[in-house]
Amino acid sequence: MDNESKKTNEQNNEFKKENLNFLGKWSAFFIERYRIVFLIILIISILGVSSFLTISRELQPEVILPYGNIFTLYSGVSPEEIESLITDKIEKQISDVSDIKNISSYSGFGYSQIFVEFNQGVDIDSKVSDLREKVSSIQNSLPSDSETPTVESFETNNSPILIINVTSDRPITELKNIADDISDRLESEADIKEALVIGGLKKQINVIVDPKLLYNYKISLDDINNAINSSNLNFPGGNITLDKKNYTIRTVGEFTNLDEIKNTVIKYNGNTPIYLKDIAKVENGFKKVTSYSRMSVTNANSDVNIKSSISISVKKKATADIINTSVLIKNILKDEKGTLYPDDITIKISGDTAKFVVDQLGGVTSNAISGLLLVLIVLFLFIGLRESIIVSTVIPLAIMSTLWLLKLYGLTLNTITLFSIVLAVGMLVDNGIVIMENIDQLRFKGYSAKDASIIGTNQIAPAVLSSMLTTVAAFFPIALTSGIMGAFIKSIPITVIFALVSSFLIAMTVTPALSAIILKKHRSDKAEKIDTKKVFLIKKSLSVIFIFILGLLAFREDGNITTLSYVFGAIFASLMLVKIITAHRGGEKLPIIKKYSDFLYSIVKSRKKRLIVISATFIAFMLSMSLIFTGALNVNMFANDDMDRLYIAVQSPNGSTIDLTDDVVKSIEKHLVNIKEIDTFVSNIGITGADSFEGFGGADNSDPTIAKIVIDLVDKSKRDKTSIVLAKELRASLKNIPGATIDVQELQNGPPQNNPVLIKINGTNLDKLRKTTRDLEKILSTIPGTRDISSSVKLGNPELQIVVNKEKAAEFGLNDLSIALQVRNAINGITSTTFTKNKTDTDIVIRTSENLLTSKSDIDSIYIFNRMGQAISLSQVAKIVEKESLTSIQHDDKKRYMYVSSKVITGYNATNIVSQFKDKVKNYNLDDNTTINYGGEFEDINLSFTEMFRNMLIAAILVFLILSLQFNSLSQPIIILITVPMAMIGVMPGLLITGNEFGFVAFIGVVSLVGIAVNDAIVLVDYINYLRKSGMDLYEAVKETGKSRFMPVMATTITTTGGILPLSLKEKFFQPLGVTLIFGLLTATVLTLVIIPAIYTSLEERKIRKKTKKLKKLTLKGGTLNEA
Repeated sequence: MDNESKKTNEQNNEFKKENLNFLGKWSAFFIERYRIVFLIILIISILGVSSFLTISRELQPEVILPYGNIFTLYSGVSPEEIESLITDKIEKQISDVSDIKNISSYSGFGYSQIFVEFNQGVDIDSKVSDLREKVSSIQNSLPSDSETPTVESFETNNSPILIINVTSDRPITELKNIADDISDRLESEADIKEALVIGGLKKQINVIVDPKLLYNYKISLDDINNAINSSNLNFPGGNITLDKKNYTIRTVGEFTNLDEIKNTVIKYNGNTPIYLKDIAKVENGFKKVTSYSRMSVTNANSDVNIKSSISISVKKKATADIINTSVLIKNILKDEKGTLYPDDITIKISGDTAKFVVDQLGGVTSNAISGLLLVLIVLFLFIGLRESIIVSTVIPLAIMSTLWLLKLYGLTLNTITLFSIVLAVGMLVDNGIVIMENIDQLRFKGYSAKDASIIGTNQIAPAVLSSMLTTVAAFFPIALTSGIMGAFIKSIPITVIFALVSSFLIAMTVTPALSAIILKKHRSDKAEKIDTKKVFLIKKSLSVIFIFILGLLAFREDGNITTLSYVFGAIFASLMLVKIITAHRGGEKLPIIKKYSDFLYSIVKSRKKRLIVISATFIAFMLSMSLIFTGALNVNMFANDDMDRLYIAVQSPNGSTIDLTDDVVKSIEKHLVNIKEIDTFVSNIGITGADSFEGFGGADNSDPTIAKIVIDLVDKSKRDKTSIVLAKELRASLKNIPGATIDVQELQNGPPQNNPVLIKINGTNLDKLRKTTRDLEKILSTIPGTRDISSSVKLGNPELQIVVNKEKAAEFGLNDLSIALQVRNAINGITSTTFTKNKTDTDIVIRTSENLLTSKSDIDSIYIFNRMGQAISLSQVAKIVEKESLTSIQHDDKKRYMYVSSKVITGYNATNIVSQFKDKVKNYNLDDNTTINYGGEFEDINLSFTEMFRNMLIAAILVFLILSLQFNSLSQPIIILITVPMAMIGVMPGLLITGNEFGFVAFIGVVSLVGIAVNDAIVLVDYINYLRKSGMDLYEAVKETGKSRFMPVMATTITTTGGILPLSLKEKFFQPLGVTLIFGLLTATVLTLVIIPAIYTSLEERKIRKKTKKLKKLTLKGGTLNEA
């Protein structure tokens, strides 16, 4: 029998002896039945592609938090009245709803908003339904002329997706009607929740009464209102049968023209009727202007003009795809031009969130493809061409499986889920690489591809399973993060876990089966020489060129090949060339592997050297962590990024008219038209919640003192300045505009956030509370890094209080309520009924001429009618007192509080500012009943970081339990977990070097490292154990492990880091997480290859010494007994 046959028989015997574990049997099943594998690939491909085409897309995850929101509109009413008439009543009524964690409220000018936070895990739909029932039960006790409260759950994506701006040379009234038609058309679509029209004039019929005539005829406004209402109706009269026919009876009395309204009989003076036209002027008019809207329009000569417009703020339904909804709106406006609106109308869309979503998703997708190409390059460099193709199949199959699972789970495709997929891309091939490396080693020994696939998978499967489970264990606790932050990032762990589990199953199923089919038995050196020199050169040259092309594509910038692309292409091609030359010269292993193996052997053999490297690692860890504690590395929740949008918020002094606010906005617009980086801007004056990233309350509120300008910048590629720089320049150029507070706002990364610095002052004495708040506001203003400091202590609109003389009022048969209602009707008017013509309803409003109410004395002269019809002037029963009201009143847990808030200048962070503030207020003399609490970003950081520390601890415990089960040891899992602090040695310096801050996103990376960093150590420890069980000496086992596992360890690390490298370079929001993983993994890998074997050896030496000592004792004891 020849040597080759003998060797084959020995291998067959070894194969038969190989004890297959469950995963080995699993893989063997699919290797034997490879046609099933092709069917699985087909099914996954179909499910993945269909899911990708049908999954909903949006900018950020749909976040439904355990919050209820109750919004009540009561126009023209002061915060104090809102508090007493609405907020207090609703808070009291809903307080006994179960599972409420906290109730907070905001009573503003003309509206009440109450936030109800429930405990985690509740059915929010059920709880919101409970709130609706409670609010509905007290509807009758709320003011009759207030709007019905709206009760909704809190959704971060309940914001307008775009603003439609309607302009023309036509009268503004026509534009308003056209905008109303467009709004109605859009709201008829199933995916559109609301199309709110902003600006313009709305028609109404004004009934302007003459107070003197009312006095003469003894007619009150209520008399007129009742008469008009009684004369404008169609009333059913029942059914009757006449001449064997059934008839319905209906009294028809609705107004058909203006004359009928004028001829309404109000009352009789004896037998003489008094018509409405006798005591009032009836005319077509408009509602009082409460908002203006304008937009910038660039003409053919590139001149920027500002035109009056009507804005339509469009919201989508929660289940609708934002991109498809935006396309639907644009198609309606394009296809129905000429029918829905005239041809001379100009329609321009601003604040298009879908465009931003497309850009963001496109950017993340492009970087994901670059990461995928880098992973492929690493595979080609570390393993053979066929092997690379087999392993790389895991990536598309795992991604398609993940997309299917995301859709099945109800998640959307957004920047967070896409990033999570990118994060997982580098890890998807880890399982395949380790399995393939083991299969290759067996092929080198002469095993057939099939046998090598079965044995190789069986040997490494337990370690691969543990590696996957430890990574899953690290990401799982992230899903436990509570609050809005937890809801926002929940899709990260879910997506990564889906991807990792999918890749593991595919690596256990598809990779071995394809290996058995595609790979051949390793050829001997003699067989290799069959290839002619020419064939060899052609094959290897093509490999180098292929790698060079992949390098070019991986480092494209906006789809273009750059100098950087050529540099990296050349680097990768050179590395491939080195690999080819090394292999051709007969070296199965790179020289660096032998050097590392010898170095490792020298370390593990010397106790002194082991102590030195372990001590040096500990010192490096302490130095790295000191970067945070010394303040060298800033702490910040989320970093700002260059966006394509800015906002300018305008707040004019309380009591200002809308025209005064508009004047300030016009001054700002003069600056904006000269900035070339601005594409277009839309100004909305007198209304909030009209921009694309604000407003979740479910209703919009008019306020003459506020305005918002939405600025769309030109594309990033067409401007030299970032949005951050432009915002800074705008703040400087607009700060000298008088008449209002102007706040230039940048689009924030991450979920909705509070002001970075928020200081809450709770107390019982309102005057002391105001004084303390003012004092603390002054202290905060002295701290560097603060800007736009504000407080809730600001006074609101000037207020004229009607103080009723109860005794006098009683003498005339009046009370406070009757006086208050008649005063309000005289000033604001009464919306009596509606006049319907051509299916359009127009309000009929009864009011006093505004020209007759220009001074306090005019108000004193308002006539109040008692039940006998007597007219009494207001001055006879009340006096007018001028005061100022608060802008708003806040409650927390149904108790009043005030606040001081501040934004933070770029380069500073909220944590340091609050720390300085705390030092400054240590000696401030607080009232016994007054307390200070901190919110904003400072509170967010404390809560989030506390939770992330908890998550990291949970992850470490889960990883420890998994490893304990695998290794049946308590010491070896501890050895492996040491890789986590080793990873931190690279994290902090990495963030500092790259100019990043340590924030929430970076912390996610740290928690992730608990599972990712241990994978290399698992592979090393597992293989050392395997070799020692095979009879190898401890030191030789460590040396051999270093030699055989160096390549797979480096390959898995580089694929993981390479997968997220492009995203880390180009996406500012995800950069801290990418930098954390890249620097942490690279550091952990390098140290793992040295420190883990060193610690392992030290502990095993100790065990051996103890065992030897014990044996010696037993031997001595046995000898003594024998002698006896």
